[in-house]
Amino acid sequence: MGYIVESLCSYFILLPLLFLVEIFVVLVYRKKSIYCSKGFLLGFQFLVCLYVAIFSITGTAGINDIGSYGAEIIRWDEVNLIPLRWGVEDSFGLIMNIILFMPLGALIPLLWENTSFFITTCSGFLFSLLIEISQLFNRRATDIDDLLMNTLGTIIGYVLYWVLLRRIRIFQVNCSSSESYIIKYSPCFLLVLMFVIYFFIGHSFLRFVQMKMAYGF
Repeated sequence: MGYIVESLCSYFILLPLLFLVEIFVVLVYRKKSIYCSKGFLLGFQFLVCLYVAIFSITGTAGINDIGSYGAEIIRWDEVNLIPLRWGVEDSFGLIMNIILFMPLGALIPLLWENTSFFITTCSGFLFSLLIEISQLFNRRATDIDDLLMNTLGTIIGYVLYWVLLRRIRIFQVNCSSSESYIIKYSPCFLLVLMFVIYFFIGHSFLRFVQMKMAYGF
């Protein structure tokens, strides 16, 4: 419950930035004669809320974390590149990493029509990879197990979409076939954009607001 409350608070604090991201996407689509329905605009906010929740829960670093933990910027002893190096002793953590990315695997094709399994999976993998790389700077463990479980969660989410949600089209953006390549790569572009905004602006802004709320200065 604490993670949920923290994630929602982070979302509402960053809401002005998130609306700017949505406006930017809508303007790009409009320039290409792509229609954004009210359902898509609502679903888009669910997706960026999910991005912020993942940032919050995983402890994604920001640019202000670089060098803030002493002279050693990166601690290589906290990097694990061997899959299941410690077996499945932390089965709870592995399962939570899967569950965390399942909504992402379902929301991407729910918003962007005909998004392929490959693009959805690559989006989850790339998003998780960016988060794991960022954690090199804030002394959180960078673990290939997290990357693999997050990607697996994305795959499961896509399967659940295909089985249960693929007939729901109210949230999908509409486009002509000539512009389908924009829709095809939108998920990857958006997650990179969200990560860049959070890393360079959002994380520092959240820290500032949290300090103001906690200490009143």
